[in-house]
Amino acid sequence: MENLIVVVGSPEFTFGFEIAGLKAFLPEDFSKAISKEEDNGIVILDEIVYNTLSQREKQQINTMTKPLVVILSQDDAKGSNLREMIIKALGVDLLKDK
Repeated sequence: MENLIVVVGSPEFTFGFEIAGLKAFLPEDFSKAISKEEDNGIVILDEIVYNTLSQREKQQINTMTKPLVVILSQDDAKGSNLREMIIKALGVDLLKDK
């Protein structure tokens, strides 16, 4: 497995993503989710978890290229198009049919 899309947040935040087949990490496992050993390509991060990170951790994820960290609020996760957010962040459509 390589370049997975994973989600980090509370069980309430990650539930729908898990139903869709994404791997979920609890907030306390955030550092594992962004670890190079996990080979994750995109990490969807709950905004609540992001707000609890130290300034150093925020700076680290804001400058990382791999994995790309996409920060979503619970409202975004319910109502926005995640695909469009990823396209905006990366500049390419990863889910495009070949």
